[in-house]
Amino acid sequence: MNTVTPPPTATAPEVPGGLPLLGHALRLLRLPVAYLQSLREFGDIVQIRIGSSPLYVVTSPECIHQVLVTHADSFERGRVFDKATAAIGKGLIVSNGAFHRQQRKLLQPGFNRPRIHGYMEIIHRQAEAQIAGWSPGARISLRQEMHRLTLNAVTRTLFGANTEERIAAEIGDYIDAANSWVGLHTVLPGRFFETLPIPVNRAFVRKKARFDEIINTFIDSRRADGRDQGDLLSALLAAQDDETGKGMSDEQLRMEIAGLFVAGSETTATALTWLFHELGRHPEVEARVHAEVDAVLGGRPATTEDLPRLQYIQSVISETLRRYPIAWLLMRRAIRDVELAGTRLPAGAEVIVSPMMVHRNPQLYPEPLRFDPDRWSPERAREIPRHAFLPFGDGKHKCIGDYFARTEMVIAVATIAARWRLVPVPGHRVLEIPRSVLRPNQVLMTAVPRSATPAPQERH
Repeated sequence: MNTVTPPPTATAPEVPGGLPLLGHALRLLRLPVAYLQSLREFGDIVQIRIGSSPLYVVTSPECIHQVLVTHADSFERGRVFDKATAAIGKGLIVSNGAFHRQQRKLLQPGFNRPRIHGYMEIIHRQAEAQIAGWSPGARISLRQEMHRLTLNAVTRTLFGANTEERIAAEIGDYIDAANSWVGLHTVLPGRFFETLPIPVNRAFVRKKARFDEIINTFIDSRRADGRDQGDLLSALLAAQDDETGKGMSDEQLRMEIAGLFVAGSETTATALTWLFHELGRHPEVEARVHAEVDAVLGGRPATTEDLPRLQYIQSVISETLRRYPIAWLLMRRAIRDVELAGTRLPAGAEVIVSPMMVHRNPQLYPEPLRFDPDRWSPERAREIPRHAFLPFGDGKHKCIGDYFARTEMVIAVATIAARWRLVPVPGHRVLEIPRSVLRPNQVLMTAVPRSATPAPQERH
């Protein structure tokens, strides 16, 4: 009887160009996006070195889908998340396994669609308040404006519409300090550097203490009140485990709230910044956005029923998230030996998975660097493979707030576009800066009022 012997598994090939002691670290640090994109030519899974430590880079869309979805049980979150856990605590966005599943179930009611639709008025009011401070011809830093908008929107969604802006500003200071701390200590080995009295460590400790004080005040007040006030904190306080009937402790609530701020402020702010940057570069796209806003809304705030009717804005958002995948780099760690596409990854392997490898793959998206919202028209969108779009990740760790983020973006774009054009400042060059998110270096724009804009109306 003849038997067919399966082909042997291979180890991932090491990419040439590594340096003694440093490996491929310099190339990865200097131009991380371009360097990762260049690795496609070496195989579906390749190996680079950071110092003497191997790091596996998954380059093909098929293998990326396997890591995130079909073989997800063979992976956990990687080294970056280890440091994030030390900074913000063990909440949903950094956890693994059974605890992750438990926390996701507890948080999910706060992110169901009816609840998110209840947050729309808060987001609209924040956007209106923000643009009310603009004056014709004013030069604005779009990244700062969008960060302020989303930080206030998340704060007031969590704690209530009347939360003071100074609270959001202090929380933003903590998030900035936590991001800096995680970025530094992901690179520096061991715990020794975390204990040094250097500015990054001192700022993080001080601002975390203030953050904990703020959150404790809100939790104590809401527990004493006992009513569902329609905000996200009320939903978190009401959440109970199906088996035990217990809710989250105050400590766990603080960790989850910290994670929601980390995941929900800078990411959406960055996406909105890229979106208006592209509208400024493509007046024909901007004109279609304005025409849709005028035709669908006619100067009034967007309602739940308007969300699917603002179809072109939805396409612009999808193309922005494709062209600039905010969570551009994900890390996973193999918890057992696993085979992908004939390549063996050993247990403990640290793996890089970049949505950029999918979103800028010319076989999936022709002319991938061209900004083309019509890719997402109903006719053309059918041609895009199901798992070729992952701006919020995929599988069991997909962002729980994906629908919230898209809804917030629709409202922000519609509110701003109804009143203003944002025109690029001549001579200013916008660059991609790959940090924890793929952000621009700076986006300077001039605010120009739309003279034909209908006067905004109050929602009744």
